Amino acid sequence: MLWYLLKSETLSNKKILLLDISLKPADDKTWCFWEDVTLPQKDLIFHSWDTLLVRAFNNTYSETLSRYRYNCMRSLDYSRSILDMARNHTNVDLLEAEIHGFDSADETGIVQTNKGCFSADWIFQSVLKPTEINGKKANIKLKQHFMGLEIESNKPVFDPDKVVLMDFDIPQNNGVSFFYVLPFSKSKALVEYTLFTANILTKKEYLAGIEKYLKNRYDLADENYTTIRSEIGVIPMEDRRYPAWYTNRILNIGTVGGLTKPSTGYTFTRIHRHCKSIVKDLEQGNEPSVSNRSDYRFRVYDIMLLYLLDTDPGMSKKIFHDLFKRNSFDSILQFLEEDTHLGQELSIMASVPYMPFLKAFYMMKQRIFTGA
Repeated sequence: MLWYLLKSETLSNKKILLLDISLKPADDKTWCFWEDVTLPQKDLIFHSWDTLLVRAFNNTYSETLSRYRYNCMRSLDYSRSILDMARNHTNVDLLEAEIHGFDSADETGIVQTNKGCFSADWIFQSVLKPTEINGKKANIKLKQHFMGLEIESNKPVFDPDKVVLMDFDIPQNNGVSFFYVLPFSKSKALVEYTLFTANILTKKEYLAGIEKYLKNRYDLADENYTTIRSEIGVIPMEDRRYPAWYTNRILNIGTVGGLTKPSTGYTFTRIHRHCKSIVKDLEQGNEPSVSNRSDYRFRVYDIMLLYLLDTDPGMSKKIFHDLFKRNSFDSILQFLEEDTHLGQELSIMASVPYMPFLKAFYMMKQRIFTGA
C-alpha cells in the first residue's frame, strides 16, 4: 500500500503515517508468485524458475512453464526497500506502536495505539480482524501451516532448475500434507513442510518431518547439511467471507481484508492488485475500491475444495494428482490466479473426480446459496 502511494504522482506528497509494532525488516518469510506481467518490484525478486514438479501416488509430473515464471521474494529485501524509500520522503512518518483498535468520526478514521490516537482521511489496516467477522460462523476453519528450513548440503542433491511445488508422497497422518522445495543451487534450498489441517504442529514435530523427508528424499542425514535460516507461518483457510470495511473510513487490506485465497493461501499478488486499485481510486477522488476480491464462482470453487480438504484428505490428494496429470501447469496457475473464463474452468473441473465436488456442493449449499 505504501509503495503504490509513494509511486503515485498525485498522492506521493500526502502526509502518511506508517504504524506497526516493529518496523525492523525481518528475514522470516519467502513470498512466491507467478505473473505473466512484471511486478513493479521486479528488482527484488530473489530467484526465479521456469519448471515445476509435483509428486503424488509415486508419480512425478514436471513441466516447463510457457506463460509464467515462478518467482520468490524475501521479506527482508521487500521490507528494507520500501522502508528505505519511506525514509526518503519527508511527508512519511514511521512509528512503532501497539495498535489497540479503530474508530471513525464523520469523514475521519481514527487508530488507537499505546502512543496515542491518530486520525486520517483514510486508514488501511491489516492488523485486526474486523469485529463483524465474529458474528459470521465459519463452517470450515482450516489452517495452512508450515515450517521451512533453508539449508546448505555438503553434496549436490537438488535440481536448481525445478521447483518442487507439491510432494504428496509423504505420510498423511495429520491430514493433507506435502513438501515444497525451492532450490537455489545444487546444494542450497528452502525445504518446507506444509499441512492443510485444523491444528498446527509443534516446532519439534515440524523439524522431525523435515529431517525425515531430507533423509528419505535426498539421503541427507543431520550431519550432511547446515541450516541457514528458518521460517514458520499460519494462513487461515475459511469459508466465511471477510468484510471489506472495518468501519467507516477504515478499509481492511491483506489477509484481514479477505485477500487470501481460501483454498490455497496465495495472497501476495492479490494484495498488490488490491492496493494498486485502491490508489487508482484515490487518485480519481473516489472511495477506495473493494472489487478486487474473488468473484462469486471462484468463491464457490474454493468452498467446495475447502470442504474436501477438511473432510476427505485422501480424495484431496487424488484431486491434486489428477489436476496436474491432466492439465498444463500454466492453465492450473492461471486458474489459481482467477484469470480464466468459465469454459476453461469447466475443462479443469472435468479433469478431476466430479462426485466429491457434487457432495461438497450439497453439503455447503447454505453457504453457496447465501452469496458464498
